[in-house]
Amino acid sequence: MSDDKSPDREEPDAAPPDDDELDELEGEGFDRAVAAARKSAEGGGPDPELGERPYTAEEAGMRTKVGWGRSPIISVAVMIIGLFLLAATWSDFRYFLRSIQSEPRALGHVSDIYQDGKFVERLDNEWVVLEGDPDVQHAAKMPGREGWIGFMRLIGADASMFVAIPRATEKAPNQFPGKFEGRMRRISEVPQWQRLQTFFNAEEISDVVDLAPASVVAAVQSGGSEVSVESGESLALAPSDKLRVVVRQSTAVVQLGRTTWPTRQAAEEIMQVFGRPWTFVEKRDTVWVFALEVGADAKVEQFQQLTDALNGPDTLASADPKVGGLVLPRRATYLVDFGDLQADGASLSFTYGNNTAETGWRVDGNELVPVELERGRLSVPVAAIENVRLERLLVANPDGYLLMVDQHPRDVWPSAVMFVAVLGVVGLNVWALVAFFRRRRAEQTA
Repeated sequence: MSDDKSPDREEPDAAPPDDDELDELEGEGFDRAVAAARKSAEGGGPDPELGERPYTAEEAGMRTKVGWGRSPIISVAVMIIGLFLLAATWSDFRYFLRSIQSEPRALGHVSDIYQDGKFVERLDNEWVVLEGDPDVQHAAKMPGREGWIGFMRLIGADASMFVAIPRATEKAPNQFPGKFEGRMRRISEVPQWQRLQTFFNAEEISDVVDLAPASVVAAVQSGGSEVSVESGESLALAPSDKLRVVVRQSTAVVQLGRTTWPTRQAAEEIMQVFGRPWTFVEKRDTVWVFALEVGADAKVEQFQQLTDALNGPDTLASADPKVGGLVLPRRATYLVDFGDLQADGASLSFTYGNNTAETGWRVDGNELVPVELERGRLSVPVAAIENVRLERLLVANPDGYLLMVDQHPRDVWPSAVMFVAVLGVVGLNVWALVAFFRRRRAEQTA
């Protein structure tokens, strides 16, 4: 009797697989079988974007983090880069919106928008028409994308208003109509700002303003700084501001031609005809120069009478300076600091310093003697001050404006398109980040 459980007994092999089942595992069927096995082992759902392959556990976890499967770190990085691009194109986008205007805004003359050392309103990225006189003597030229660009300061706005004018060539003539149309930009925002600042500051441009002499004297007497301009505006002076004080001398300049009076002795003899105090000043190539006392209130007619006394009533003044004589008013100009001026009664004093103009003469008996300095200071009569001119060194103002001539709002459409596109990308990433935090909060409360 045989034992069915004998170890030497072999069990019959399982039935071989049917040929039809083997056929199903060939080609795509094999892939489906592997996908089904992975799905059963990992528990992930199918991925339409990857065919029949299911998500791995890692992929399934990442997919639940944000709506489209993007990491929040990437969203934050995209947002930061996008914000930088938005800031870079914002001004161009604003100017592009000016396209809805039918015509540029007329600002009038530069003096209408720049008063008392500042602009009357903000003009950033405005499409405007502005009138003004360019300072062609201090013009900068730089290469641009389509030729050359000329940069010039508009007179009447210190160093705060510039124009950028397209030029066909570097050698194009500096001829402009005085009326400019284009875009107003803060000068510190343009790429050429650093080079423009270096150029204009190196030019050492000085602005000359005629001040009312009486207002300057009044400010010195009161210890204030507010003075009046000849045109009527008020102006505050700093102690370091440079003033040119023009003083009318009480002496006249007498020029005696060296052909008519070949020797100094002959020239001194003719000076006796005036009957006034005089003194010899210098010998020049063509004339002898003397100073003659005429008084502080001498009129034009008096100088003509004195000239006639030299030449005689029948002698006309010659075009040759070596022939005949001429009597002219004498003025001296002194460069002083406003803070150094001192008022003393009817006189104004200042440190003579490096001035080269003569100090003047005063009558001493029958002679003229030079006016002497007192402790290095020169005193001049207030009534003799004819003009006071402010000379202020102009420095390019980074808060000023540059008018980009011939730049229409439609010319910046590429930047406007980029701004809108970047804004859309940033918005989508903001939405993704918000969705991430909402899902995370939902998971924590679940």
